[in-house]
Amino acid sequence: MKNHEESNVARRLNLLLGVTNRIKGHLRNINFKMEGKYSPSRLAFIVTIITAIVASIILFLPNYLGVAGDGSTDDVMRSAGIYYIDKEPDRIYNNYFVKTYSTIASGVDIPGKTINSQVVLIRLAKVLDYVVTRDHNFDIRFLGLIYLVLYLPAVYLIVRQVCQRVKQFTEGFFIAAAGLVIFSDIGYITYFNSFYPEAVWLISMLYCVGAAMSFQKERSSSLDFLGLLLFFVSAITLVGSRRQCAALGFLFAIYIIRLIFVRRNFLWGVSCIGAAFALSLFAMLCIFLFPSDFSETSKFHSMTRGVLFVSSDPAKTLLEFGIDSSYELLTDASAYDYLPLVKSGDASLYYGFMDQFTTSDIAVYYLRHPGSLLGMIDVSIGAGMDIRRGSCGNYEMSAGMPVKAKSLFWSGWSTFKLMSAPKTIGYLFLLTGFVFFLFYKGYSIRPQKDRRNTIFLDMNLTVLGVLLCQSVAVIIDSGDAEMVQRMFLVGLSLDIMTYSVFAELQHKLKIV
Repeated sequence: MKNHEESNVARRLNLLLGVTNRIKGHLRNINFKMEGKYSPSRLAFIVTIITAIVASIILFLPNYLGVAGDGSTDDVMRSAGIYYIDKEPDRIYNNYFVKTYSTIASGVDIPGKTINSQVVLIRLAKVLDYVVTRDHNFDIRFLGLIYLVLYLPAVYLIVRQVCQRVKQFTEGFFIAAAGLVIFSDIGYITYFNSFYPEAVWLISMLYCVGAAMSFQKERSSSLDFLGLLLFFVSAITLVGSRRQCAALGFLFAIYIIRLIFVRRNFLWGVSCIGAAFALSLFAMLCIFLFPSDFSETSKFHSMTRGVLFVSSDPAKTLLEFGIDSSYELLTDASAYDYLPLVKSGDASLYYGFMDQFTTSDIAVYYLRHPGSLLGMIDVSIGAGMDIRRGSCGNYEMSAGMPVKAKSLFWSGWSTFKLMSAPKTIGYLFLLTGFVFFLFYKGYSIRPQKDRRNTIFLDMNLTVLGVLLCQSVAVIIDSGDAEMVQRMFLVGLSLDIMTYSVFAELQHKLKIV
């Protein structure tokens, strides 16, 4: 009986080995036929074309798909001179995607006061809509079109740069296919038909990463200056989109200073220093001039759904803030609960609780208790894995779908992340470990001809900085209560790092 089982295992192993060898043989034949024909640019172009087709189906063909509003973008809309036609909350918030709006304010509409990079793009779409239709309605698909036109070159750039090192067609094919699956996912594309800032964040971030990768090879000075300009403009757009992103300007400025060593040229050094100074100054202006993205309710949650949420002894923690320990009853309390224990604006909460701490006090607390901060970052990684806003539907009401219904078309990557991918800080540690393991060899402060590992390690560390900066900012300002709405850049950063690590592992292990 034992010999029979051993023979079955041996047969299965031999069968598996035979299948593997046949696959490797087919791959070798493909590489032989494609020898001299492999081109990162051609693969990236094909990915871009497929992305354009998929995105056009999602955005511009019935049933039109987008992301339902949740009320957080109303001021941005009004600042661009766009207003809801239907005023019924159940029709315009969360449940259904709204495609058509009015450009004429009604008697109850209040003009918005927001000025940022996203509002500029929305106003551009509004002008384009009027030039084409000559009516007083706004079709959000014009905004989707502008986003898509800006997005496609970013996809081309990042896929091309990641494929640059690869010399075999099959390797490049699988790397390009992974880029297609990740960055054309419906979870990303549907934001183009919405007023959320996620579309601006996605496009700007990919341009920053693609521009950073472009320094991996020596080239003419004009192309390096073009890459620096692209990085600077993209960073300005991202930093100027929301106050939540303003601090990223200092992070990007540090990266630009690092680029001084890419070329030994006086003009290049002056340009990098000037760009870094301008970006830092712009970030500072955004911090002081932009209104806060967080409310008094957010402050309430920063304590109840943040500090107290991860505390092992809430009563003792409250005493550190000079708050009576009896308020430990508010641990885990949320103003968004169906039946909230207490409302954040309740006057009885102000004296003795809300007046006893500030955002700075919360930040200092996490500095003194790094374990609590790591616990909250762990929660934020899980929230960042869901890029689709679970409480917001994709369909118009006229499509006849259930409220908050999600489309499954081209959703493989976002579904995998939501259902199967690891969602803990351990995954971030593992990913960061792979980044150092794969790119640290040959790293140099002053890279010469072989810049790839240096450029890719610096780029991935900058992306990691974006992830941590956004995560910590949301944790300090609102605990975990608003993570679903504000962790998009965390999820995108994880995707960029995952894609970079996947491409390099495949190359080193010669899987295909």
